[in-house]
Parts: sequence; structure tokens; C-alpha cells
Amino acid sequence: MPSSSQVAIIGGGITGCSIAFHLTQSGLSDVIILEKEGLACGATGICPGGVRQQFEGRADCLMAQRSVRFWEEINQRLAPEAPFHFERSGYLFLAESPRMLRRFRANVALQNRLGIPSEILSPRQISQLLPDLRLDGILGGSFCSEDGFLEDCHGITALLAQRASEKGARVLYHKALGLEASPMGWRIRTGQDIIEAEQVVLAAGADSLALAQSAGLPLPIQAEVRRLAFTLSHPTQVMTPLVVAPERGFAGKQMSYGVFYLGWLAEDPQNDDLLFIEKSLQGGASLLPLLEELPVRKVIRGTYDTTPDKRPILGAVADQRGLWVAAGFSGHGFMIAPAVGEALSCALRAEETDLPLKAFSPDRFRDQGQAEGLFI
Repeated sequence: MPSSSQVAIIGGGITGCSIAFHLTQSGLSDVIILEKEGLACGATGICPGGVRQQFEGRADCLMAQRSVRFWEEINQRLAPEAPFHFERSGYLFLAESPRMLRRFRANVALQNRLGIPSEILSPRQISQLLPDLRLDGILGGSFCSEDGFLEDCHGITALLAQRASEKGARVLYHKALGLEASPMGWRIRTGQDIIEAEQVVLAAGADSLALAQSAGLPLPIQAEVRRLAFTLSHPTQVMTPLVVAPERGFAGKQMSYGVFYLGWLAEDPQNDDLLFIEKSLQGGASLLPLLEELPVRKVIRGTYDTTPDKRPILGAVADQRGLWVAAGFSGHGFMIAPAVGEALSCALRAEETDLPLKAFSPDRFRDQGQAEGLFI
């Protein structure tokens, strides 16, 4: 006999586990998490853990804002044996052109109207925040002190799944190979057996694309390789906020244990790791000269599930009763996972939510007007 459940979630990353956690906390226990290898084995497992509220769209800001409230209370909500630390180190976006600075000002005005305490900083204020930063050509920036980091993404994901399991959810380590409609709702074909479910959530990152195609559903998701370079540890904390210089294609931060991680936003996956390291260090050293002398010890690779507007696809699929999507996060999955879990949990149980789920509907791509995403 095939396994069956009310809700089957394909994907055991932070998104799938957050949905399962919120469903079971709300009283729906007949839930399966279907994971091909191990919890947080994909993009979640290599995520540095950044959490920010500085987005350009109202709906994106609201999702991030709700998620920050969850992260603030993570130890009360999940009761870990050892507490997680939400480091409120902030995100700093740097502008080198009047156009970019105007864009930041518009973003901050929106964010402030929603209660997000971001602000525009002058070069002098940036220098006070980060005295070691070289600010040649920098006209200003946007900063939010409520943004920060939770570095144990793997541990958080595993604990969400554990708390869901304690409420009745099951984690099955089967690779989903295909998806088709069935009298019960949906039939998931795996390498081991068949799983029947009334409702299915595609939360498998870039792997969601092939699964959706097996059900006759095209998703506007593209798999994109992303890399991070990690340096040796530096004994002094000199760049605690995450610093993003979009016009230089650089993003980086010094972690709590002294290591810097560096990204090159304009990277080409066809380029080798040596060129990636060179470009990342070049961009970083233009802002923080000490990086010229700090060796890179490793490069890690991951995959973004990217959409045309750099915003996730969330919600029910039209004309496909019981099929839901929670994918296309474009690198923002961890930071908004709590709100995604809450919103999808309400929708799956046919309950109202004050979160702007409709703004991320799969149907939005039928309209060719698409918003521009914010950098990373």
C-alpha cells in the first residue's frame, strides 16, 4: 500500500520544514516531509544565515518583517538545548551614483512607513559605523540595525523538523521523481514507493522545476550557481554588518568567529573558482584593504532557484487543485522562511492570513510587467 497524507511537502530545507512546523503547530498532524538526501542538504545547508528587511516591494518587506519577529523569539518558539544567537549586526547597502542613492531613499521611505527602522547614512556616518572601510566614491548608503544573522541554518532547520515530528509529521528520505494527479489529489513517485497526498507543496528549490514539469506545470524558475569565498580568520572585528556594494558587484561580511565571506554578484558560473576568488577579493579590498593580504581558505557552491523578478513563487497553482508552490526564492529563502511557513500553513488549511501571499502568486507571470529585484 502506498504511503498517504493530507499534506506532502517535497523538500527538507528551511522552507519545507518551516511549513511543516507551522502546520503541525496549528493542529494538522498528517504531514509528510519528503527529502532526497538529508535535511538542509541543499541551499539551506550552505546559507550563511543572513536576515534582512530592506526590500523594495511592500509585500517583500512585510514577509521579512514578520520573519524577523519569529527570529527574535526563536529560542522561545523552538526551545533548543543550546540557544541560537540572532546577531543584530545590520545590513549596509552602499551607493556610488545619485541614481542608486535615490533608489535607496525610496526604499527606506517605504520601509519606514511599514515600521522597519532602516535609514540613509552619509559617508561620515558610514565611517563612524565602519572606520576601516575605504569610502572613495561612496555617496551614502542604507542601513537597518534590526537586520542580522543566524549562523546555524542547518541546526535551525533540523529543529523545525523535529518539532513538527513531535506533533505527528513524518520525514521520509525518498527522492521525488515525478508528480501526477490522482483520485486522492496527487501521486508522488519516488525511488522507493508511491506517496498519495491530498495536497502537495513543491518546496524543493531548483528541483521544484522538474517536478512541476512532470505534472504539466511550467515554472519560471532558473537554477543559477552561486559561490562564496571564505577567508582565514582575522583577529579583529572590522566589518560586522553585511556590506553590499551593488555597483561594484560585491557583498561580504565578517562572521562572529573572524572569518570573512565574500561574494561576487556578477559572477559567471562558467568561470573557475580562481577567477571568482580574484573578483571577490578585488571588490572586497576596494572597500577593506586588509583583504588584500587575507588568504581564501575555501570556496563553496550552491544553487539559487531564481525567478525573473527575483521574488518567490508562493501559493496555489491555478487549475491544479491541491498543488502548491513555495520556491523561486532567489537567495532569500532562509530570511523569510518563518513568514512563508505561516502563510502557507494558513492557506493549506483554508484559513485567512494577514500576510500578502497573493503578491507572490504563481499566476503573476502571466502579466509581463515584472518588478526589479534588489541585488542579492
